[in-house]
Amino acid sequence: MTQAAQAPRVARARDRRYSIAALALTAPWIALAIRAWAPIGDTSFLWHVRAGSVQVGNGSVLTTDPFSFPMSGETWLTQSWLVELLYAQLEKISGLGFVPWMVLVTTTLAFVGIGIIAYRYSESVPATAFVLILSTLALITFFVPRPVVFSYLLMILAMLAWDHPRARWSLPFVFWLWASVHASFLIGLAYIGLWILVKREWKALPTAIIAGLVTLGTAHGLGVVQFLAEFTENREALQFITEWRKPELLSSVFLPFLGGLVFIVIGAFRRLIEPKHLILIVPFTILAMSSIRAIPPAWLGIVPLVALSLSGLTIGTRAGMRPRLAAVFVLFVLLLPVFLVEGGDLAEDSFPLAAKEHLADVPTFHDDRVGGYLIWAEGPERQVYFDDRAELYGPRMGEFVRVRNLDEDWEPVFERDGIEQVLLESDEDLIAELTNSGWETVYVDDSYIVMRP
Repeated sequence: MTQAAQAPRVARARDRRYSIAALALTAPWIALAIRAWAPIGDTSFLWHVRAGSVQVGNGSVLTTDPFSFPMSGETWLTQSWLVELLYAQLEKISGLGFVPWMVLVTTTLAFVGIGIIAYRYSESVPATAFVLILSTLALITFFVPRPVVFSYLLMILAMLAWDHPRARWSLPFVFWLWASVHASFLIGLAYIGLWILVKREWKALPTAIIAGLVTLGTAHGLGVVQFLAEFTENREALQFITEWRKPELLSSVFLPFLGGLVFIVIGAFRRLIEPKHLILIVPFTILAMSSIRAIPPAWLGIVPLVALSLSGLTIGTRAGMRPRLAAVFVLFVLLLPVFLVEGGDLAEDSFPLAAKEHLADVPTFHDDRVGGYLIWAEGPERQVYFDDRAELYGPRMGEFVRVRNLDEDWEPVFERDGIEQVLLESDEDLIAELTNSGWETVYVDDSYIVMRP
């Protein structure tokens, strides 16, 4: 090729610019990294870690409760056994130092998957960037180190496998993993089933059925069904846990989902969304409105339709940056979280780190946050009174709340359970009642108080 012919190509290469929309694809990284290194305040994660080490020591999955003295020996299946084993091994290697990296890798992979799905349905870089930013707003507060964070990634993998017919053979493997990690695999099965109805792809039904059947082949076998049944039976107990309450429609956690629905309506006016898509939209909207915790999988369920609604979006495609300037921008985005992260240690104001040192080895009354922490810090040798396993405690959760709020007499409950010590937040009403009954303060700080008769 002559120099004259090569000149236009060289000129085009020099003039290449990366659009603002393309660069916006990197924006969620900042939020993901900052969230990953936030102080650990999730008490549920902590007991999952200890459950993993107990299972490693036993050489088998847990089928009875090893942590709580009121429920000791009661039937209890740990649904997240596989990821708990991972937690135990990682803790053995690095303590809790693995947590930020685990969260960052898991959530980054999830967002790469969301981006692939969004681009497939929209065929638009600006639309993909917009979906990723909206997904950041919808999901970021739910990115905690407990097993549920893996369920989001597994749902996205199931969605990707469904979208590529040649990859659907992998669905049974994805759902086996999912059933070994988190009970939300049922939502994934529902997603596949609803798309079969939307597209009338009956030939995909056998694969979906096999994917459902393999969930019965995890370490618990049919115990998966038992777990789901017990969970359903104790739905009342879940109402005492904030994340299981119904979301307010204009709350910060629900607004991104509401925004997605608005774009879907706009897509309907543009004739991109068809009536048949209601088969998917309605169930996932109902799911999102059922509880705060259900918002993330519900959002993921409608992501393809939100992306489809934004097809043809061209915002941010005209202006752009030259390659060197774009490289500097991307490098800045990747490095910025380094200067903003907080460390990834335990949140000192969330757990009784100091108060724990003043506890006697006697039955202790405390809340679910303290229970999860004590299981991790001293379990199973120290048996706890209460934690957030609603499927185990059932009606006891309501009783605990009533006693704590002075809506039920504490003395008969304390006598029944042999309570000889309390570890509570230092501003609770129950403390005054105990003081009037002769209980003495053993330790107190700005957050917690330890009392004994």
